Amino acid sequence: MKKELFALTVVVLLSAFAGAGMQTACASVPSASAHNGIKIISFSTDKDVYQEKEDMTIFLSVYSPEEISNVLIRALGVRSNKGVDYVNFVSETDLTVGENNMTFTKTLPSCSRCVGIDQGTYFINLSVAYDAKVVEATHSIAITSQPDQIIPVDIVVDEAKRLIDSESEDLIFLDVRTGEEYNAAHIEGARLIPLSELSNRTEELNKSTKIVVYSEDGSNSTTACEILIEKGFEQVYTVLGGITAWNESGYPLVPTTAPEQPGFEAALAIAAVLIGTYWIKRSKASFK
Repeated sequence: MKKELFALTVVVLLSAFAGAGMQTACASVPSASAHNGIKIISFSTDKDVYQEKEDMTIFLSVYSPEEISNVLIRALGVRSNKGVDYVNFVSETDLTVGENNMTFTKTLPSCSRCVGIDQGTYFINLSVAYDAKVVEATHSIAITSQPDQIIPVDIVVDEAKRLIDSESEDLIFLDVRTGEEYNAAHIEGARLIPLSELSNRTEELNKSTKIVVYSEDGSNSTTACEILIEKGFEQVYTVLGGITAWNESGYPLVPTTAPEQPGFEAALAIAAVLIGTYWIKRSKASFK
């Protein structure tokens, strides 16, 4: 009895230490280290859905850890099916320490179809070049063929990550996969509403916020965006490539948190009870 109890106590304590070690290991995983050079903090436009002839204001914020001269900034995009980029901005500037904010405006063509710009999503690619290094970012806009028309904007995972990093309160990441897929791994902070339930649960979402939708590979998020627009949502975005592209880009995913298992303190208390029970039984036996 004594040997069996001792062995059981050791097993309990070792399990507790192992559990505590696992918890410490999970908690101590460091986040990706910050980039030490120039970093594009934000790259956006005054709105994300435009019509022809509208002015588009582009905002850019670049962080520099030091003063850097002769930095070449170029924004290129809204490419027509004729191969013409209707956003083509180039500027050479000096960056100061900290955030450097820049703004420039472009006017969209007066007849989009005439120049080969159809309705849909268009990309604006930004590059910041200095000392033989280049930092890049992409921003998406949508161009409609009719006034006041609402269509989804397709965004790449890098822009989705910038939106998350902005910590904006007017933003919801919506996961439309199954509950099992969500529990296995999802973007931290994302809300789960499976596609099969979305039509009946849109009232759970705020229509005044940006809704960024993602699925496994991006196909179901397109359907989800169509449902949201039909229900009156006006700021709808879909992540191209879905969570697969997000994962391939090396961005973090988290599982649904499982209920906490008894830690070291609980296991120690159990061991103490077992030892106490043993000594009580042994004392009783000695009086017989």
